[in-house]
Parts: sequence; structure tokens; C-alpha cells
Amino acid sequence: MIYTKRMLLVFALATAVVLGAWAAPPADTTSAFYTWTGNQPATVPEIPVSSAGYTDGTFIGRRESAYYGIVQVEAIIQGGNIVRIRFLSFPNDNGTSAYISSVAVPQLKQEAIQAQGSHVQLVSGATFTSEAFHLSLHSALIQAVN
Repeated sequence: MIYTKRMLLVFALATAVVLGAWAAPPADTTSAFYTWTGNQPATVPEIPVSSAGYTDGTFIGRRESAYYGIVQVEAIIQGGNIVRIRFLSFPNDNGTSAYISSVAVPQLKQEAIQAQGSHVQLVSGATFTSEAFHLSLHSALIQAVN
């Protein structure tokens, strides 16, 4: 009987901890190390770009947490358009992360160049990397319009 009461108490405490973690407020999206909480990803407004496009140059985005590693990108702008995106860092410290990044990185770069912005579709299986890419590129492009 005592054993059963202890087990119920442990279960109740564990449930309270789990529910409390789910009820935690979302991470601060203004932080350089944004952590996706599993809730709806942060909505970052589209950057208003004039008809002249972006300012030419090379712009480095913030380092963003992709949970399994850090993502940081560099955007190269020529003629007012994004012509190249280079990953300065991405998750690749183990076989799984390296494989996921090898699939996600080219897709994210291609889509951002086609869209001429940071709003890209998430790559299935690389949600954290996709979100971190979006935020890092977004911070680089903000520099290109100011």
C-alpha cells in the first residue's frame, strides 16, 4: 500500500514537471541564440525591399542555434539580388547531423536565392536547421536593406 502511494506521488510529480515544461513561454526570438521550442516557429516579418533590391556587398547573419549545432550564413548581394549564400557553420558534428545538413543546406540555399529572401519552406527532417537558417539569413538581409 505504501509502495503504491509512493508510485502515485512520483507519477504526479513527473506529470507536473512535464506539463510545466510544455507551458513554459516560447524562447526570446530576438536572441542571437534562438531555440525553437517545438511550438509554432517564430514568425519573422518579411523585409521590405525597395524595387532597387538589396545593397551590394557581403553580409554575415547572426549565429543561430539549430539545437544540434550552430547555423550562420553569409549572403552575397550583386546587382541588388542575392546571388550566393554560404554557410559559415551548420550542424555536422556527427554522422546524422552531417547527413541531414548535406541534404538541407543545398535546398535552403537554392530556395532562398529563388525567393530573393529568407522566407523559405522548412526542409523535412531538418526543421531546426531550416529555422536557424531562416533567422540567420534574415539578420544578414536586414543589413543589406539598411
